[in-house]
Amino acid sequence: MTIRTLAASLGLAVLMTLPAQAHINLTSPSPLMDGHAFEETALKAAPFGAPGVDVEHARATTFQSGATIDIALDIYKIHPGEIVVSYTRDPEGEDVFPVYDIPSVKTPIPHVNTLLQTAAPCNADVGCATAAPGVKDFHLQVKLPDITGDIILVVRQVMRDKMIEADDGSVDLSMAYYHQAAKLHLVSATTSPAPVMDGSD
Repeated sequence: MTIRTLAASLGLAVLMTLPAQAHINLTSPSPLMDGHAFEETALKAAPFGAPGVDVEHARATTFQSGATIDIALDIYKIHPGEIVVSYTRDPEGEDVFPVYDIPSVKTPIPHVNTLLQTAAPCNADVGCATAAPGVKDFHLQVKLPDITGDIILVVRQVMRDKMIEADDGSVDLSMAYYHQAAKLHLVSATTSPAPVMDGSD
């Protein structure tokens, strides 16, 4: 069994066994799978949070290559950590699978093809306390890569309070992520006279 297959299996195992609900929902661009599917645990399945979706043949949202777009999220529960936006051309997402262990809590979590990495939002009333009420309609501005064709835009919640530290100091990240993704079709300025900024298909 390959590492990727094992990782995917772990994600599906989490999907089948965890009572936890998804804590994020990508509302724009249109996601491959809504955050409340599969009793709200589908977003644990790496790399896209869309188990069973035929990504290669999924519908894409068209944007201009290199455009800066608005990404909208509903975040239902607060977790200290990061929101990471990356992309891949691979419909299997081999290059954007998350890392599941790091040597220590001080080790930066590596990400590939990163477009944006920012602190997760906090609740205006109670701050960043774990599981505090979330932030609806949270927006990020992200510059798309200057390439054309189909990409998968990956939005990942990294929950620092879900990192599990072992006795030797190493850290297990298998519970630390929620994943969601959208398929985009990027066109050049010569084929699209004006940027498509509203996420229309």
